Amino acid sequence: MKLTTQSQLARTPTAEAIETYYASMRRFWHPVLPSEQLVDGKPSSVELLEEPLVIVRLNGDLVIMEDICRHFQAQLSLGEIREIPGSGECLMCPYHGWTYAEDGQCVDIPQLSAGREIPSSARVPTFHIQERYGLIWVCLDPNPAFHLPDLPHLDDGTYQIGPLRTYAPWIASAPRVIMAALDDTHGPWVHPGLVGNRSHPLPPEHRVWREGQYLKVEIIMTQPNNATIAESNDDSAVREVAITTTVGIPNTIHFDIRATDSSDGRHTLIWQAVCPQRWNSTLTFWGSARNYDHDKPAYDVDFEALQDTLREQDRRIVESQRPWLLPPFWTKIELPLRPADLPLIEYQSWLDELGITTAV
Repeated sequence: MKLTTQSQLARTPTAEAIETYYASMRRFWHPVLPSEQLVDGKPSSVELLEEPLVIVRLNGDLVIMEDICRHFQAQLSLGEIREIPGSGECLMCPYHGWTYAEDGQCVDIPQLSAGREIPSSARVPTFHIQERYGLIWVCLDPNPAFHLPDLPHLDDGTYQIGPLRTYAPWIASAPRVIMAALDDTHGPWVHPGLVGNRSHPLPPEHRVWREGQYLKVEIIMTQPNNATIAESNDDSAVREVAITTTVGIPNTIHFDIRATDSSDGRHTLIWQAVCPQRWNSTLTFWGSARNYDHDKPAYDVDFEALQDTLREQDRRIVESQRPWLLPPFWTKIELPLRPADLPLIEYQSWLDELGITTAV
């Protein structure tokens, strides 16, 4: 068998590999934009799986279309909302005024000769769209593989919800970003003194299982005694935390963190959802919540600064990983080890079943 060299791994994936990745990811819901960034009365442009898209509210409804006018391919996101009798609010192209209704059908062409009808082919594709957790989510496939992912406890009203944060795109594929968050053994090396301690490098024992469209992981692990992550009165250098991780396949991850030596029921939630703008560009949305200190501001400066540090430490490592797309297990390009890497093995196995891992 011919061995794959490191120089080969560093190359851009083949066009076929990239298209396979895009096709497999179209079947899922992806977050593309914070709701607050969509200004009423104005369209916004986003990118998902290298597809240019425009989001706009028309007649009170969220609408998403290809960001390309059917006429001469101008960006509809540069246009404006226009009232059309019988159709209400519609999106007008800035180039020649072609105007599209909520279903993507063109309903007005100012240059149309008298007596001519608008061609039925004067239409732009539209897609599924929803709002939840302060984000706008999109699925490009007519039949989504799964429901919009649930992020536990964020809707139940008993938690103080922190601010929604958006990080600049990482130069990495979306599964790589999720795997970095799911990996619970890299802390001592990438985050020493924050969520890892090199005096305690052994991996935790994992309980890993599938539950509907979710991968669930339960662990108890030793961490530096950082009270901004999970409250504890223990003043020693390290302490144990219990973590329940929920991965919404393929692109969300949610952590429920609590100190094992605490009996007051305090839980800190940390979650992230990623948007695969391209095969090598991933936008990350991040948030937190807690069921204590309701009298304090939701924005905790120290906590947010810690999360920024952790993500920057992860970013430089994840952006260095090759191959860009996850290689199938049979290639043996990567060597995950049981039991330490069990959550990552189970996550990648599920992606492989869904056709998301791609040959290099």
